[in-house]
Parts: sequence; structure tokens; C-alpha cells
Amino acid sequence: MPAISSPLPAIVSLTELLEDSPLHSPRRVERLFMSPPHGMLWYPDDIRLHCDHPKCGGVRRYTKGKNDSFNLGENFYGFISYHCTGCMTSAKVFGLKAERQGNEAIPGICTKIYQEPTFGKPIPKRLFHVIGEANREHFLQARRAIARGLGIGAYAYYRRIIENTKFDLVKSVLEVAQATNASAQQIELLQKAQSETQFSKALDMLRDVSAIPAVLLIDGHNPLALLHDLLSEGIHKLDDQECLERAQEAEVILCETAERMQAAVTERKTVKMALSSILKRRAASGEGAPTS
Repeated sequence: MPAISSPLPAIVSLTELLEDSPLHSPRRVERLFMSPPHGMLWYPDDIRLHCDHPKCGGVRRYTKGKNDSFNLGENFYGFISYHCTGCMTSAKVFGLKAERQGNEAIPGICTKIYQEPTFGKPIPKRLFHVIGEANREHFLQARRAIARGLGIGAYAYYRRIIENTKFDLVKSVLEVAQATNASAQQIELLQKAQSETQFSKALDMLRDVSAIPAVLLIDGHNPLALLHDLLSEGIHKLDDQECLERAQEAEVILCETAERMQAAVTERKTVKMALSSILKRRAASGEGAPTS
């Protein structure tokens, strides 16, 4: 029987690899070498990453700094730093392993083998309110697994998180609906779903996008359904790469949902505070309520 060849790694730019790829996940890069015989890597002049510095607190442009390289046999190793143009303080350091595809070819296989600070997007403030403090360590372990390219481990942790918090997620959606003055029908449906003992039945009730506040929809899609569909497959049916991709997607959806919940609740509080201030000022001046 002929040997089954492994699928080729995904094709990305070196910019995409630095910004988005976890550790130890080989990628095929079309423009990897500046000088293939000498293993000089074609580093992008700038990349965009999240900066945690108080002056920034968001995605910023990082420009290329110092770099060094060496080779061992047929493999080339490069280390490079990038520096934030916002705060002028934050720095990111990457270590890469590169392999040529052919003697003189510019394309190659590249793997991120080191990253400091650790790979991963910032954690939303409301996330642990949504999934519960009891799942904090599961979430952090899932992130560590993703950072190391351990797909099956990351997928297993996210399945556990969703299994543990499936009704808490519905409760959090209900809290947003109540905080944003959703319709009585929507709140009643969410309350009914929360009282269900089987999550599959609760999800069936909420699959329609009109069942949850519009502010929580992600490009028009219900985040609860997205998470369920991502993580409903048994691990034994998926290979490590598929598990890794699904775990990364689950993290994106979960964090985006938490951020939208935080924004919705915060915005509502801000509006109520402004309205209260306006009404107090009117009462003090004797204006009273506006007339139609």
C-alpha cells in the first residue's frame, strides 16, 4: 500500500504568520527568503498586534527592529523584534524556523517556535463573568494549548468550558436583554430557554437570530449556535489541525461575545446616567418633562 502523504501546510504571508499563527504550526510562506542560499528571511517592515501599554490598549503598528539568524544543516533559524509605534515602549520578539522548498526557491516552510509576550489576544474583562471563575483555569489552559499548537488539547478544554457553562451563557444573554430593554417576548423566550434541562432543546429555542439581542449577533449570526456547532463534534472524528482551527475559532467567538456583552451593558449604564443627569437638571430649573 502506498504511503499516505501529509497535507501541505496552509499558505500564508510572513506577516500573517507573525500576527496570527500559534507556535509549532508549520505554514507555507510564498515569500519567505530574501536570499535563499544564505537563509536570509524576508521580514515585513511592520505588523499589527495588540499593545497592552496604558497609552495604547489596542491594536497598534509595530515596526521591524533587530534581527539575527543562523543555520543548522538544512534548517534556518531567525530571531527578530518589533516595536510599537504608539507607546514606543512595547516590544514583541519572535523566533522562526525556516526550511527551503528547493535549492534556490524563495518559498519555504516556516514555523513560529518562540514568541514573547506569549501568543494570544487580550482577555475581555467580562469573559470570566460569562464562563464563571470555575472555568478560568480551563480557559487559560486552552490558550496555552493553542499557543503551543496542541489542537486536541485546546479543543477538549473548550468543549469542557461550553459544557460547564452552557446555561450560564443563556443567563448572560438574558442579562443583556434585560439591561438593554429588549422586548417582553424576547425576554420571556430567554427565560423559558434557561429553564430547560437540556441545552440542545434550549438552543433549538434560541437558534433564530431574533431570539437574542441584536447587539450580540456576530455578522448576523447567533453566537450560541456558532459555539455549539464548532464544538459539537467528538474529538475522535477530527485530526489535530482541525481541532486547533476549531479551538481558535471558538476562542474568537467566545471573546467577541463577551466583549459585546460588556459593551452593551456599559453603554446602557452610560445612557441611564446621562438621562438621569438631564432629568435632574430639568427638575432643578423647573422645566419639567418635554411636551410633544
